[in-house]
Amino acid sequence: MLRWMLLSLCLLCACRAEAPRRPNVLLITIDTLRADRIGLRHGEQWVMPHLEALAGESLRYPSALSPRAKTTPAIASLLTGLYPHEHGVRELMSPLRNSTPMLQDRLREKGWHTAAIVGNFVLKDQYSGLSRGFETWREDLPDTQGVPPENVPQRRARSLTDAALEELAKPKGSRPWMLWLHYMDPHGLYDAPLEHRVFAPSAVDPIQEDPAQEPKPYIAQYNVPPQARLPDGRIDAAAVRAEYDAEARYVDSELGRIFDWLRASGQWNDTILIVTADHGESLGEHNYWFEHGRNAYEANSAVPLIIRAPGVRPGRGNPDVSLCDLAPSLLFHLGLEPLLPAPDERLTRGEILPQLYTDGNLPSRAVFTEKIERSGDERVVQHKAVRMGSWKRVRRFATIEGQLRIIGEELYELNSDPREARNLMNDPPADAPLARLDLELLRFARADVQFADLARKLQEQRERLEREDPGAARVLKALGY
Repeated sequence: MLRWMLLSLCLLCACRAEAPRRPNVLLITIDTLRADRIGLRHGEQWVMPHLEALAGESLRYPSALSPRAKTTPAIASLLTGLYPHEHGVRELMSPLRNSTPMLQDRLREKGWHTAAIVGNFVLKDQYSGLSRGFETWREDLPDTQGVPPENVPQRRARSLTDAALEELAKPKGSRPWMLWLHYMDPHGLYDAPLEHRVFAPSAVDPIQEDPAQEPKPYIAQYNVPPQARLPDGRIDAAAVRAEYDAEARYVDSELGRIFDWLRASGQWNDTILIVTADHGESLGEHNYWFEHGRNAYEANSAVPLIIRAPGVRPGRGNPDVSLCDLAPSLLFHLGLEPLLPAPDERLTRGEILPQLYTDGNLPSRAVFTEKIERSGDERVVQHKAVRMGSWKRVRRFATIEGQLRIIGEELYELNSDPREARNLMNDPPADAPLARLDLELLRFARADVQFADLARKLQEQRERLEREDPGAARVLKALGY
């Protein structure tokens, strides 16, 4: 009898010893990183070689859709699984409500050690409200070389990686950990360290500033480095793009240090690794140069998404994916309860990504993005957009004589026209799923119950910020917001 008891005890201990350890979670967001920079070469050199290698052993979504091309609303969506009209963060310096549950809340509740290090001024907790649920929250911005034109404080990639490696090396006992890192580079000004400025443009590409052009050119002059200005005063777009790519390469090299640490510490295969961005950057598309946030086109709204996780097969993911899908998908993968109950079908929220668990072709689903701006001008233009598969539908609105009215309809086929240069709305192809796109776009706009009055509300919010915190208002202006 004793023999069987000892044998049973040994078997029980063996089962416990073999129980899989709950994985760590490393979430990396890279401010202003375009979707097309992973997979881009200059000659024989990858712009982002470490991420290129990571993508080869991961589930890679070439262009996930950010719900808003501004940092705080996009990150709030990533951490909550909600679109901005549901979580309420419609602008920078608009903190998330305390009542809205976030990804890190659930992980901490279930035993994960949670930490975050952010490099962008607008993510400071007093402005974003995102620190809740993190046991360690680092928002100090030590770099003296800040963002021009007013030298806004930031934490650059090397400094942020140093802090990340310090955090990773801290003893955590048997607890798994979740670490979120938000890199500020390659947000303008594009000024990577010299050793990363290795991409020489093949030819000069001067920007033609013709005020008769439609749309009228908008150039974020404060993001143009001095070396990209030609003797005749024009800007060499090719030189600016090379500097942007140098910033991307700089971040990539710093991520390589973190990946090396994970491998050396034996935690590489025990860690769910997610790399994405809050939004992209327009490098001339639609005559919009070196900035983001003024429209809902792919250059600003499409971001890379790489997921490397135990049990997830490498491959290429379906294009119909939103940043809102990350939190519900990760929690499902970890076997944890969702942040919120199943939504009403009328609402727009993130969903569990089926590509994590199934292969083959999947039916198209709608993902959304928007451009919402404050303005004292009642003609301010708002965008609502839906993407399904290779089809993109954009509707432009403006407040005219106190009424929100549609002022433009757009349709693009992204496989043949990735820069969204040919509006097909006047003569839509027979295979365009126009009826479904229109239905989904209407559903998205109707769910935004504040939409008609939002521009005025955001303008009032900015004016209040200028009165109550003029320093923060100046920082926003310096960052291009």
